Amino acid sequence: MNTYSTIEPTVIDEDLLRKAVNEQASPEIADTARREGIDPSDVTTLRLDYKNILKIDNLWMFENLTKLQIDNNIIERIENISFLKNLQWLDLSFNNISKIEGLEGLTKLTDLTLYNNRISRIENLDDLVKLNVLSLGNNGLTVLENVNYLAKFENLRVLNLSGNTICRSQNYRHYILAHIRGLRYLDYRLVDDDSVAAAKQQYIDDIIAQEEEDKIVAARKEQEKKRSEQEELYESAHIPSIDSLFNSLFTEDPDFQRFAPIITPEPFTDLREEYQAKFDVVINELKHFVLKRSTEKQEEMEMFRKCLIETKEKTDAESWGKCKKFSGIKKRLLLQIQQSNNPGEIHNLFRNLREESNALSDGLLSHEMTLVEQFEDVLKEFERNYTELSSSITETGASSFARLRELENEFHERLSEAVLAAVDRFIKGDVARDIDKDKEGMGFADVEDELRDIMNDKDALVNAINSSHDFRLGKCDHQEDLLVTGVAKELERVIQTAHEQEIVRNRDRVCEIIAFLDKCNAEIEIAEENAY
Repeated sequence: MNTYSTIEPTVIDEDLLRKAVNEQASPEIADTARREGIDPSDVTTLRLDYKNILKIDNLWMFENLTKLQIDNNIIERIENISFLKNLQWLDLSFNNISKIEGLEGLTKLTDLTLYNNRISRIENLDDLVKLNVLSLGNNGLTVLENVNYLAKFENLRVLNLSGNTICRSQNYRHYILAHIRGLRYLDYRLVDDDSVAAAKQQYIDDIIAQEEEDKIVAARKEQEKKRSEQEELYESAHIPSIDSLFNSLFTEDPDFQRFAPIITPEPFTDLREEYQAKFDVVINELKHFVLKRSTEKQEEMEMFRKCLIETKEKTDAESWGKCKKFSGIKKRLLLQIQQSNNPGEIHNLFRNLREESNALSDGLLSHEMTLVEQFEDVLKEFERNYTELSSSITETGASSFARLRELENEFHERLSEAVLAAVDRFIKGDVARDIDKDKEGMGFADVEDELRDIMNDKDALVNAINSSHDFRLGKCDHQEDLLVTGVAKELERVIQTAHEQEIVRNRDRVCEIIAFLDKCNAEIEIAEENAY
């Protein structure tokens, strides 16, 4: 741990960074670097060691930094480096850091050195999925079990914990080797197979428990991965959250929550389950159709791209053949011009050369025009096929959501009857409670005030039921709108992008042809000037 009493703490500012960059510049560019400066985005390695730095700051410009060395300073906190997404090597040894933090997002980091600091706990390294080397020697680690945190890092091969209190434990080395698999070096010493085997034997129960926990974690990760992939798939197909649509019809409806307690569980459960069964049939049919058509759209797009590439490659080969042939003719004619002393012959040779140049120009532009026409035909066919697939999704969606609305209307009628019947039973139960309250069930007087109010006001109850119905219809309408609008916008974007890309390609190709011809004509003009 470093302390400096005679030197003022340093701030990482523009001047310090410029000097550091210039100092590490290679000799061949050092003068240029000092005179013109170096773009921070071009810097991949930065050394800021022995600068008496107190705080990490102002590194946001070094977006392509892969190696950062800030050892032997007086830094107290890891901060302001999480945006260095390309960082692979970080040295913060010999500082005054007391907590591991501020490393979020550094997914490419493989080598982390925090040697000789004041760290008491291993934590907050979760994003360092590629961590290969970790040095935490000479810190304040006192709890051996805390090392278990490192078991999740599958790529960790080199670990240094020497100089910590935990190293004094009698079973320290065996404990580490048993709980952190894959280590090749521990505290500067090579890990041999015999030591690993002995460690596993000593902590066999812990290893079995760890393996079971690893299986659970792996299964959870796999489940989360599949869920995420499914969400992305549904999102790209414009049916986001469609699997949770039915539940959201009730859980997100405030009006339904108001009168739901009126309905006795058994009849409502049967009514809802019947509704859900029919609802799920329609949703599953819709999902299957939409996902199938989405796959077909991707295949159509891939076929379109492949067709464009093949057509372009064929035309490019023909154009390149013409250019190569012209270059040979040009070289031969220019050689004849150089060897000729006859002005008339030279004149005829230049005339032939210009005719060949004009013929090349006509040929290249003709090839490009033919290619444009072929592209237009391919684009029209692609647009027609893609539009048909999109329209089929929209039409099927409209039909499916119409069926869902019919199911909702049917459910609404039956739900209304059930709610009103339940109110009548509550009222009758209130009258009969003195005769046999237990037999009749809960009496009207026992109902909560808010619920009693809505039961007393039949118009308010009917309005709440109708509002709930409107809410559920609105949810279905919104889901349909996501599908229809999403498909329409995607269609417009895909077709527009295809046209724009062809326009850019055509413009670039014409510019290439003109540039090539200009270069050839310039060579001919120079040769003509020198010939006379």
